[in-house]
Amino acid sequence: MDWVRKATGSAVVITDPAGRVLLLRRAYPPFDWVLPGGNAEAGESPVETALREVREETGLPIELDRMTGVYYQADHRAGEFIHFVFACALGEELPIQAEPGEVADFGFFPPNALPEPMSTSTRQRLLDAFAPEPLLLPVTLPPRAEA
Repeated sequence: MDWVRKATGSAVVITDPAGRVLLLRRAYPPFDWVLPGGNAEAGESPVETALREVREETGLPIELDRMTGVYYQADHRAGEFIHFVFACALGEELPIQAEPGEVADFGFFPPNALPEPMSTSTRQRLLDAFAPEPLLLPVTLPPRAEA
């Protein structure tokens, strides 16, 4: 049997008590706004990846509330990629300690006033998290736009 391997990663839609979402602007190209998250490490579950990435990038000790979607991306830099996205609602405002090598800026934004630049796939994953019904099937993300 031939085994097919795909890279995986997790991201988290973190909302504050006002319902705004936490976004990070990358400190490296393409310098766009993204959800906290990143690639899985060997032996790590999607939940473990989400918690580790949020802690590394923001210093926030979060608890995940639910999964909001699973996404397939054929043209990720790592090859075929499966994105797991979770939601977390903060009960109170907590101080963010952004990782300077990864995060150039951060902020909480209303879902109807998102900053630019932001990729189509990030926008889709974010808006899907606010949908009233969870996604039941993996979503195929559109091809990446050339930067």
